[in-house]
Amino acid sequence: MNTTRDPRLPRPMDLAREVAQLEHDGHPFAVGQRIAYDVRVYDYKKDRTHDERQEAVIVELWIEDWHGRDLPYAECLTDEGTASRVWFHRDKPGTPMGVTGRIDPNALF
Repeated sequence: MNTTRDPRLPRPMDLAREVAQLEHDGHPFAVGQRIAYDVRVYDYKKDRTHDERQEAVIVELWIEDWHGRDLPYAECLTDEGTASRVWFHRDKPGTPMGVTGRIDPNALF
């Protein structure tokens, strides 16, 4: 177990193992990579939910053993420093895309 974890990150799932990289749906993911992912948001004024696209940097990658099925997830930090857990089977993570395509990690705007 990593004893120097960022205190903003939640406790790892039971029976999960930490990895440095993984592949999901044919796409490689690694610690330090910037990803975009969907977040389900509830709008109480309209009493409905919608998906919003957010971006963050992967801080840790984990694979949970869920009843014999491997479920990968990432612990991420947003640009504001907020911790977010991204489940690969649910949150549809991918590389952030701009209007003209993939955004380079050190791009200036």
